[in-house]
Amino acid sequence: MSTVAAPSSIGPVLAGPVPPAKRLPFFKYLRTVRRNFIEALDEGMYRQGVIVQRSVGRHSFIVSDPAGIRRVLLDNAANYPKADVEHRILGPGMGNGLILSEGETWRAHRRIMAPAFDHRTVERYAPVMVDAARGVAERWEKVGVSQPVEAGAEMMRLTLEIISRSMFAADSESIREIVSEGSDRYQDVMMVGLLEFVPGLGRLWSAWKGVRGRAIMRDFDRAVFSLIDQRMRGPVPGRTPDLLDRLIESRDEHSGTGMTAREVRDQVLTIFVAGHETTALALMWTWYLLAMHPEHEERMHAELEEVLGGREPRWDDVPRLGYTKMVLQESMRLYPPVHTLAFRQALEEDTLCGLRIPKRSLITIMPWLLHRHRSYWRDPDRFDPERFSPAASAGRDRLVYLPFGFGPRICIGASFAMTEAVLILASLARRFRLRLVPGHRVEPLAQFTLKARHGMWMTVAPRD
Repeated sequence: MSTVAAPSSIGPVLAGPVPPAKRLPFFKYLRTVRRNFIEALDEGMYRQGVIVQRSVGRHSFIVSDPAGIRRVLLDNAANYPKADVEHRILGPGMGNGLILSEGETWRAHRRIMAPAFDHRTVERYAPVMVDAARGVAERWEKVGVSQPVEAGAEMMRLTLEIISRSMFAADSESIREIVSEGSDRYQDVMMVGLLEFVPGLGRLWSAWKGVRGRAIMRDFDRAVFSLIDQRMRGPVPGRTPDLLDRLIESRDEHSGTGMTAREVRDQVLTIFVAGHETTALALMWTWYLLAMHPEHEERMHAELEEVLGGREPRWDDVPRLGYTKMVLQESMRLYPPVHTLAFRQALEEDTLCGLRIPKRSLITIMPWLLHRHRSYWRDPDRFDPERFSPAASAGRDRLVYLPFGFGPRICIGASFAMTEAVLILASLARRFRLRLVPGHRVEPLAQFTLKARHGMWMTVAPRD
């Protein structure tokens, strides 16, 4: 089933105060943080600024009010570190990478890694992105409309190739499948469930899952530690440095220190997993929305023809492909790959939106809920890229759209991801149209990321 209605003109952001906090029953709250939480959201939850849940042992709050989000993610961010449950679920596999590290460790690693994702570095990877998309186009030309493709899997393979080649260069083939298989298995085993939130039992259950999670990542660890050891011995003559080399060679501008082999490993896995799956899913949902709204697809095609003139896109085309970027932004509004930001917990008592936040309270911010909130978006369930035109965006609060998070912990790879998504979409859409297989059911499934429960089966046809 599609949750996107027919397109229409979109008006300005709605004005007025956010409705007061809403009380949510305990078990219904727990359902909202499960893998299928979308099914538990009712219409009233899309109208509330804060949803409150009081239970034995811990208070919980779902925050959709921009002022509350700003306080949690920026103004008083030090009081809201990642919750214990995040460390229990992600720690066994992800280690102490940027997603989980806190305090000075996080700040130092962020400084060390920043040059690996700056404007000049992303530009170097643009040819890799276009070349990998060219390989998919050549394969699609041979498939023909008689054989459907699963768009999600196609985009996953493509973005996995790009991050592999960007990060590991000549060694990408040897490690790509190890990471892909390990990541999929890890997500299946470590998926957040109700037991994680049961006082006492949650820690025991997570510990048992953690043993299984670490076992899953053993092959990855062996391969990556071997590569890191080789690279730390010195550069190979004649080989262009890749992202792994940059991580190893980078030094903190304040202390002059670099990262240990274990720290590099943790950052590699963080980048590898976060750097391909979310972009792939953004593209998958974009293909779906374009198939459902051909009038917006036609406008995007017109832009591609005007800017590219029949050639492949380049790095310097990205700023000129404004409508193509708007299509992607609107897709990530309706179907945010990161549907729920990492849970936070209050170190000390605080006040959000006039509400008392007791110490150890669990704070949840859901882009899925926020991006369809009735107080911030007109006709929020409809697809219209014009929402992200400069004029429409100018009067909108920055905190009602969080595809990459916000504040000091905003996704370090946001520029890489948007450049990659624009270049891939431009490369493939200038040559093909994708359409849903007749009768195929599309339903969002919230796991670690927002997937399609039944896949995204589509036919590929050359553009006329």
